[in-house]
Amino acid sequence: MRKAANEGFSKSLVKRFYEKQTTEAILLVSDFLVKPTQWDKNFRRAAASVMLSIVYGCAPITSEEDNTVKLINDFTNRITRAACPGTYWVEFFPWMRHIRVTSLAGERYQYFAN
Repeated sequence: MRKAANEGFSKSLVKRFYEKQTTEAILLVSDFLVKPTQWDKNFRRAAASVMLSIVYGCAPITSEEDNTVKLINDFTNRITRAACPGTYWVEFFPWMRHIRVTSLAGERYQYFAN
């Protein structure tokens, strides 16, 4: 993964993304002028749009209400919450790692444990 990212985003090859970055910068500034109080949503839309346009060649996303932006932001929020220290009880009680899922949830949830 690192090698592929290094080859695709080396100093000499990054210049081909300048046009897409300029387009996204113009859209971001435009959003700031229209909706300055929603700066957080503007940044989230711009980040999702620039990554999708560079990596997958998608057209720029112009609205933060786009379904793709919502999915990306929801996933990011879930990952961030899961990575916070103290989110799960097992961090406080390490012995809980040895409790089987079936004893807690029953047989029908065994599928999700594997």
